[in-house]
Amino acid sequence: MTFRMAALCLLTLLLLISAGSAKSKQAARIEKLGEVSIEDVHVAPTLSSADTCHASDYQELAFRIDGWVTGVELYKSYIDPERDCPAPWPYTVTEINMPMIFGKATSLVVSVDIEEVDDTTISGCSVPGAVVAVSTDWELTIPEGGGLFNIWIPLDTPIVVTRPFFAGFYLASPIDTSVGAAVLCDSFPVPCRTFNIWDETTGWVDLVNNSTYNFPGHLAMEVAGIPGGNSSDTSLIPQVALVAPVEGEVLFGEAELWAWDQVDSEILDYVAFEVKVGAGWSEVGRAYDGAKPLRDGVNPAVNGTGLTYTWNFSILPEGDYWLRATAVDTLGRSTSDSILVTLEPTPPRPTITSPDDGGIFCDTLDLIMSCNDEDMSYIEIFRRDLSTTMVSSGMTALSQFALGDVDGYPDNGNSTNDGEFGDYYSGPAAAAIAARVWYNRGYTALMQDGGSTLTIEELAEKLAELFLTRENLGTFDEAFYPGLVDYLQSHGDEFEVSYMRNPGFYDVRAAIEDAEQTVMLGLGGAPGLWVGLNGFAGWLQADTTWRVTVANPLTGALTMTNWRRQVGYDEILIEGVWHKVDIMVGMIAKDWTVARDLVGADFSNADGWSFAWPVTGISEGDISYFRAIGRDASNYRISDVVIVEYDCSSSFMVGDYNGDRVTDISDLHALIAFIAEDGAPPDGGGQRADCNCDNVVNVVDIVYYMNYLFGTSGPPCH
Repeated sequence: MTFRMAALCLLTLLLLISAGSAKSKQAARIEKLGEVSIEDVHVAPTLSSADTCHASDYQELAFRIDGWVTGVELYKSYIDPERDCPAPWPYTVTEINMPMIFGKATSLVVSVDIEEVDDTTISGCSVPGAVVAVSTDWELTIPEGGGLFNIWIPLDTPIVVTRPFFAGFYLASPIDTSVGAAVLCDSFPVPCRTFNIWDETTGWVDLVNNSTYNFPGHLAMEVAGIPGGNSSDTSLIPQVALVAPVEGEVLFGEAELWAWDQVDSEILDYVAFEVKVGAGWSEVGRAYDGAKPLRDGVNPAVNGTGLTYTWNFSILPEGDYWLRATAVDTLGRSTSDSILVTLEPTPPRPTITSPDDGGIFCDTLDLIMSCNDEDMSYIEIFRRDLSTTMVSSGMTALSQFALGDVDGYPDNGNSTNDGEFGDYYSGPAAAAIAARVWYNRGYTALMQDGGSTLTIEELAEKLAELFLTRENLGTFDEAFYPGLVDYLQSHGDEFEVSYMRNPGFYDVRAAIEDAEQTVMLGLGGAPGLWVGLNGFAGWLQADTTWRVTVANPLTGALTMTNWRRQVGYDEILIEGVWHKVDIMVGMIAKDWTVARDLVGADFSNADGWSFAWPVTGISEGDISYFRAIGRDASNYRISDVVIVEYDCSSSFMVGDYNGDRVTDISDLHALIAFIAEDGAPPDGGGQRADCNCDNVVNVVDIVYYMNYLFGTSGPPCH
């Protein structure tokens, strides 16, 4: 495919109307086409239906061009379905045909593609533009005796277009002159309509306006497709799939229901979400606004969460339920997708209400929790010391420009400026980076394919196929999340994948540092893109930002950058631009064990769910995670986590003058040294030496403190 992909590039646009050729075609000759029968050749079951409408740019089969076809070349034809099909838009292209004549039996390797029309690069001339779709290579055999054939090649997935386009037909294998291969044309030569390329030096050749050989008319090519204006159209019926939850998932209290119209129907009306209770279905909500961000690394990402509905099912009994999403279009047609899940309406989730994330504590940590589960058995409290915790995921950066290769030269930048796809590949790059971390942790199945180990670049290309990155010129969240789930399930099924909308800094930090997930972030702003989040550095800075390390697909490097909190959302700085953090996708091995210290439990809600942990074995400035894990009578376990700092620098124990958090004779010595010997003041300032609260610091305070130690006076004032 190397040459074909190179032909798709626009590096040679200046040679479109070629003045010469570095490689001569054979001496072409024209022969008027007489009466001849034509046979259809389909390499796969036809996608034609009663609604199929054929569109082409030629008028008739008038001439055969002999001595021109060499193979390893690409033909292009301008197609406007409005010329042949009433009410065509949107038009769904299914197959492409280029009629050809052969003198005898031969074998061919053929593929097809669709490109946008570029009306701006060359003034007054329409030329092939950005690639929309490229099919699989197909092998076919022309039967003995040859003849005239319509060679129909299907697109891998029908492509919806809303304006004229170029259809491409690629002859991937060389064709010997003895085969007598010929292409056909009509008798109406119009420039800037049909093109041919057979080497990069010559570039694109306008078949009716060039110095090599001018065809007497349009090249004969056509497409088959379904016009969207036809009320009996079936190809544009919404094809709905449930993205989340996934089959067999256990849901707790509330869940986001997320659907995806996989054909992106332009006449979708709504998606209804239903639950099966007893023998019947009951609708729980609808989604009308399907706006979803495309993170393409080039353009701003629109705001939106796609076809989603947040469902609170707390009134339902616990148990297994069928969920269904039904997409309905404006013509009343519909499709559905359903899954079986388990609902736990009142989960044992011990929500930590105090302290807040990022808070500080001294002497004792007091955890206050709330839980609505009447069957809560107990809550266990685990601590994880960040000083001994992995604070980096261990990601290795990957440039998106090492991916998306078209011309067979991945080192040339793979930029869309060269007609390649690398600019759009931040999604596959981020997912491949995250998966590679787990490969390095010993989960090798996720990078095995056919008995060999994939490189990280090869893994990214596999993921790009599932993410539909090339088809969409970027990655939709609706394709990223289920595509990653599908890939992991088919490569050992060793991982769980989760997502969170609009995650905050502490959500992401806990996912990486406490839960040890690998995290991918979908970013909004300009441009929208995906990144891997590798780790964190330190605590809150003076400018109220945090320092984080990102596996940056734009540079192919691990980059230290800033994260900040805005009102209602968080942002991260990438290449000098602040991007809203729209979604976090995390993956973790099902059998992965995270080491935490059990520090206690609460077995009764009689006085509210709470736990007090007296400080043990930590130092000033240490940061810890405290995770509360609730367990109910059904043995479901749900957790909540808080990250806090041990800081006593602004919290002083009464009577503690030397800062050792104990009141004893050493504090008396410190007090005497300060008052009588001009020594250092107590931590917090000299005013704390006023033990008897008379607003005077003198020897009387020494006597008062001495009596306090011997139990004959009350505690000091400070």
